[in-house]
Amino acid sequence: MSYPTIRQGRAILSGIIFLVLAPGARGGNLAGKNALYRKDTALINRSSGIVRHERNGDVVIAPPADALGHYRIRFFDDKQALLFEIREIRDRLLIIEKYNFGHAGRFAYELYKDNGLIEKASFLIEP
Repeated sequence: MSYPTIRQGRAILSGIIFLVLAPGARGGNLAGKNALYRKDTALINRSSGIVRHERNGDVVIAPPADALGHYRIRFFDDKQALLFEIREIRDRLLIIEKYNFGHAGRFAYELYKDNGLIEKASFLIEP
């Protein structure tokens, strides 16, 4: 069995094409103007793990035990009107039932720690 031979001309030609294209690809795909994304998209929708939405429509808030009293949360309806706010979360586990929202639909919340926004997300309450 014989192995296929590589022609010298094709290897040199592909090397020349690589050298021509290489100056435009400085830094690879992750840096500079050739980057696929301008910012790290993995961190945009990062959840803090403090607020979660249950299947039955309830919202569960569980702040860390060492930071009780430092968190506050604001809830908004689909038109960004403020529904209600909990100014100090002093319980390790706080459950807000879906009946407190008045109707089904999309709602948003903003979670603050010491007046700094740490999480902003939305959730859906089904009828």
